[in-house]
Amino acid sequence: MVKTCCVYKCHNRFNVEAKSRGISFFRFPKNKRQRNAWIKAVNRKDWLPNNNTWICSEHFLDGWHGYEPTDGNYSPTIFAYKETEKNVSQVARESRHLVREKSQETLHAEKLVRQQYEIKQQVSLFHHSSYCMEVEENPGNDEMCDLDVMDSDVELPSLKKTVGTQCDTGVIIEENNRLKEELKAARMELEKEKWSVSKIADNDGLTKFYTGLPTFDIFLWLFTYLQDKCSRMSYWTGENAFEIPFFASQHQEMLARFSVFDPRLQNIEQGDRKGMR
Repeated sequence: MVKTCCVYKCHNRFNVEAKSRGISFFRFPKNKRQRNAWIKAVNRKDWLPNNNTWICSEHFLDGWHGYEPTDGNYSPTIFAYKETEKNVSQVARESRHLVREKSQETLHAEKLVRQQYEIKQQVSLFHHSSYCMEVEENPGNDEMCDLDVMDSDVELPSLKKTVGTQCDTGVIIEENNRLKEELKAARMELEKEKWSVSKIADNDGLTKFYTGLPTFDIFLWLFTYLQDKCSRMSYWTGENAFEIPFFASQHQEMLARFSVFDPRLQNIEQGDRKGMR
């Protein structure tokens, strides 16, 4: 008998095509608890599997089933006719993983921007110094040359004239313009690497890829739901935490400063005393 997947709307069969795609087929487990979990997941009305019933690996997260109830592959979870559900913690883990993957690229782009900025400063210094009048034309004049700096250029302080300072302005201007273009391109690349909600706006495919949520509307709903609760959360800053031991004995003053109840201040004070022993 040919092996076919028993899942609704799944047409995978054990043949050459399935082998080329790396699809495996599993019998329903003999363990009663796990077997019932598989039957419930398949969700077919008035149906029970037999020894010739198979389910393909495309319905498991890692293409293979697990044996522990805590394993995500303990039972099939991926079905074409319904969306895969993910809890908030799983979405958060995947989001942090994506951020870590992008961090190295972002740091490299920021380093490139800083290097080009430093080069631009040096080139601009020579470029603007060429407009200063030479000392030979105005002997005894030690005043500073006022420089008119373009809005798009680097802000530089007034430069004191130097005897014999001459620059090939054509070459420097050309180099300066080239560096401006490189800096602009680097900034654009940096902006592309930065993740923002605009990347997934009105795009259900990207929303599912980056967050695990099925649609962008659900993402907005979850954000709106959590936003009000997060706005009520409060944190002690490092500066406040450093100041607390110095005022712990003055509970009324600390209550006014940090809006913290007395028992918490007493615990902090007792903890500090134990640490000093």
